[in-house]
Amino acid sequence: MSVLTGHSVVKYFSLPFNEVEIEDWAKAQREALAGPVTFGQLFTTAGCSHRSKEIMEIVQIYAHVPTLIGCSASGLIAGHQEIENEAGCCIALYHLPGTQARAIHLPLDTFEPTDRVTKIRATIGPHPEHVNAWTLFASSESIGNEAWLPDWDRATEHRTTIGGFACAATDDAHESELYLNGVVHTDGAVALGLEGAVTIEPLISQGCRPVGSPWKITQAQDNVIHQIGNRPILEVLRDTLEGMSQQEQQKASGNVFIGLVLDEYKASFGAGDFLVRNLAAIDPKTGAVAIATPLRIGQNLQFQIRDASTASSDFELHLKLKAAELADRTIYGSCLCDCIGRGTSLYGVPDHDVSMIHEIYPDLPIIGLFCNGEFATSQNRTLLHGYAASLGLFVERC
Repeated sequence: MSVLTGHSVVKYFSLPFNEVEIEDWAKAQREALAGPVTFGQLFTTAGCSHRSKEIMEIVQIYAHVPTLIGCSASGLIAGHQEIENEAGCCIALYHLPGTQARAIHLPLDTFEPTDRVTKIRATIGPHPEHVNAWTLFASSESIGNEAWLPDWDRATEHRTTIGGFACAATDDAHESELYLNGVVHTDGAVALGLEGAVTIEPLISQGCRPVGSPWKITQAQDNVIHQIGNRPILEVLRDTLEGMSQQEQQKASGNVFIGLVLDEYKASFGAGDFLVRNLAAIDPKTGAVAIATPLRIGQNLQFQIRDASTASSDFELHLKLKAAELADRTIYGSCLCDCIGRGTSLYGVPDHDVSMIHEIYPDLPIIGLFCNGEFATSQNRTLLHGYAASLGLFVERC
């Protein structure tokens, strides 16, 4: 595995907004990169998003960027920094040899249930089989669920997808922003596909660990779980918590989640084997629990606790496994989509995830954002994850 320098650059710009600084940087990258820009990415936080159109124009004109994609975020990731409490923007430019980028906006009506596959396929353009992989950023306010992801997979012919849900563009706004080639969208999604010599290798790492035992769902309706193992789910949860040590109970206080098993054929389940979901609502009278995902009878679940130690070790393991898998392939750049529940709120220290990435991939330029839910393809399915780190590595195609 080798990270080839000169093929991606990342820069963070803090406020106050400085047009000349961005212009000078954009011009300089035409010399810094090994060749012409294939595409760029832009992420902004509150206080800077209202300058997003201006930033896109500057970057596209002065760095000669043919395609630029991005969104608003709750926090930014640039180089060795995770910027969680500052207003600004981060920009990445990529020169990917032998590669073309196609970029699209998927308007809100694309996600209506009727003929969704047909509408997505029409929007992404002809020959979806020519696309190696996709980055995807979506508006959580307009399509903040995962019901459309199976249709996205069918329309894209199950190509690898990484990305996430954008966050509100300003402190007092209720809409996130999506960026594409100088245009700001407030609904639907934007996506960029890579064709040619470079693809995206996905890596997904969870921030939770299972506690207690796995259970089968025995009574549920839509997204509401009534019984697991023929017992009220809330009763089982109480028993699970009471069976834990006092120290574990303290960790679990306000920190319990539901994990839906990803691979039902496994004999046992550990950290990383689940799709983690919040307990969206609890009815103490009926003992029912609602989550933000449709359910089915017979599905396995296990209660989860968000845990910094588990999140750290799981991420390290997946980074090392991916490095071994890519031992003979060149890496050109990356994009990290981190959940807003990670960062200092999880680890208690800044820059944890980017520091761990750089321990294993020392020269890797990293751009990213803190999002409202992370997309990553696993086992040929694109899933919406929670409390996860979704890392996309831009690598030479096999």
